[in-house]
Amino acid sequence: MRLFALSAGIEAPTARFSGIVHSVFDRACNIRLETGALLTLVSSEKPNLPNGLRIKTPARFAFPDFVRTGEPAACRGGTIRFTQSVLSIDLWTAACWHIDLSGLRIDLHRRDQAAAWSVAWQTLRQHQRGDTIPAIIEAMAQAEGAFGTIPALLDATGGLQAKAACAAIGPLIGLGPGLTPAGDDFLVGYLAGLWSTASIDTARLRFLASVGVWLSRAASETNVISRAHIQSAVRGHASEPIARLAQKLDRADTIDGVRAETQAALQVGHSSGTDGVAGFLFGCAAWTKPSLPASHCLEVPGA
Repeated sequence: MRLFALSAGIEAPTARFSGIVHSVFDRACNIRLETGALLTLVSSEKPNLPNGLRIKTPARFAFPDFVRTGEPAACRGGTIRFTQSVLSIDLWTAACWHIDLSGLRIDLHRRDQAAAWSVAWQTLRQHQRGDTIPAIIEAMAQAEGAFGTIPALLDATGGLQAKAACAAIGPLIGLGPGLTPAGDDFLVGYLAGLWSTASIDTARLRFLASVGVWLSRAASETNVISRAHIQSAVRGHASEPIARLAQKLDRADTIDGVRAETQAALQVGHSSGTDGVAGFLFGCAAWTKPSLPASHCLEVPGA
């Protein structure tokens, strides 16, 4: 079966490479490349990823029907082939997909962007589930009068203190169950928020570079899939749902549009979308130092 790639994320190789199938799901297949990087193949209905190839798949297509974990894979002449499968994927048709977060200028001192952020935050609150980062924060606030490492991370970020930020990030790496743990999803979103608000501020960019060097190493404490997402986020790259939400907050043109993009980002996975959106919104607010007292940590600042 010959399929054709619709798009290739900015980190996805489309030239010569070799690897081993790391994991297979109905709508996704991960290939561990010889470089150590992870390439993710996703079916048509899935969103784009920085390290992903989005494939035009027929109805009822499922990767496990064609590919097995541990199977060698290689790209030669612009075509991916698997040693034990009739499946091949033509990459010549792939359009490059990338949304440049570093080119955005989200600043919550701007009234229109602050209003858009508030709509996104309220949408998140209405969606949250009991096992997600926002709910965990709220429970800790009610039980202990404090909400753990996240305010320390916000304080360190606001003060451009990279060492303190890394100390706060540490407990979040690999935190929680699942294919991509909640703590990792939060961090990926948080970094996306920081990249979307760093602008050309050299101090902020220096902070991101310092934290990124440390986090790239520390991410070895989590699983391969989650580590790939973190390493993409360190470079300022995010999945399509978060990146589109960032674009919408940057434009702050329609409230309905902000709400729709937030809801779309929240739908990713069982709770990954919720944790990622929470991290993103915290990241967008980190350098504007919003009022987030422990007893109202899930309230919209100024609401």
